[in-house]
Amino acid sequence: MNNRLYKIQDLLHKEIASLILSDIKDPLLNKSITISSVKVSKDIRYAEIFFTTFESDILKVEKRLNKSSSFIKSELSKRLYIKRLPNLKFTYDATADCSERIENIIKTLPKN
Repeated sequence: MNNRLYKIQDLLHKEIASLILSDIKDPLLNKSITISSVKVSKDIRYAEIFFTTFESDILKVEKRLNKSSSFIKSELSKRLYIKRLPNLKFTYDATADCSERIENIIKTLPKN
């Protein structure tokens, strides 16, 4: 991956996190969302935004984020000066859950 994609990913990460905290008026999204990473396709047409949340209903949060993606994209177009703004798709980042499960399995192993 080239340096340009890394810069775009980093820029999108910062701006989307800022937008969710300040501009979205949904209390479910404002307080419980952390953007963990952003992956942009090579042609910069699509961006997958990975998030974590403390809410128990992850699907509800994911649906609301994807529903507000058009608003987020329009706000990004006002803030960013890039040639092509990618379509946004929000996906729950399950790596924390997986690492917790692995840690629990390791704790249950007998010690030699």
